[in-house]
Amino acid sequence: MDGANTSAASLRCQANDIHPIPRTRFQRRAPGQTAPPTVAPRGYDLWNHYEVAWLDMHERPQIAVLELVIPCDSPYTLEMADAQRYFLTLRERCFESHDALEAHVAGELSRCLRAYVLVRATPVRQAIRTTTACGPGTENLDLAPVSVVRGGVQPNLLGLARDADAALASPIHECLTSDLLSVRCPLTDGVDYGTVWFDYTGAPICRRSLLAYVLSFRDSAMLIEQCVEALFGDVLAQCAPTRLAVGARFTRRYGLDINPVRSTHAIAITNIRTVRQ
Repeated sequence: MDGANTSAASLRCQANDIHPIPRTRFQRRAPGQTAPPTVAPRGYDLWNHYEVAWLDMHERPQIAVLELVIPCDSPYTLEMADAQRYFLTLRERCFESHDALEAHVAGELSRCLRAYVLVRATPVRQAIRTTTACGPGTENLDLAPVSVVRGGVQPNLLGLARDADAALASPIHECLTSDLLSVRCPLTDGVDYGTVWFDYTGAPICRRSLLAYVLSFRDSAMLIEQCVEALFGDVLAQCAPTRLAVGARFTRRYGLDINPVRSTHAIAITNIRTVRQ
């Protein structure tokens, strides 16, 4: 497999079905140019992937924003749809940490593209972002020790928190978020990823149970709007808050993102994007 003219098929990454594209396939001269440029360009291609998902060693779902830096002089590059299929294969794989994920992806892509590919994964909860309708006191659920939940949406997982003497705790107002919401589109079977928030007043909801419930959407097929309506209806029915607003910011597909909000009361329309949008 020497030389930049080796066919892409022969460089196929068998384990993950990556099909690199020779850069020579796309090289063109400017109009009127009869000779190659006297100075070879230097630079890179920066790819941002906003919803790379995997499992940790306890099968807890993880998600990160991934940056890829591919040198512009690499013999091969990637095609976008092919890259997306590759990253979807990671969704059910286990890695010890986001560092391990970085090393794995960097090794595979560098081998396939025959150039060093820099990879940086930033867990979404660490990325700078603003979550709609949630103030400074917002708390993220995603560090709770909950493994992936199989078998479809399970409202029975929801429950209320209790204090030390097993009595229900006093009513509170809080906003809880998770970046681990995902659901499959029933029309395309594509995966939609989202950040969901729960702003409620009432008896404290058990955070571990709420995260487990959110993760139970992972293998379900429903439209984004149906997903948020189910989240709202199930929490309202199972936990009986006096006020509840549930919303989700979903990552875009084909240049579009859909961000439903459902509530028991009138709520202002806001449109603040997250880092994943």
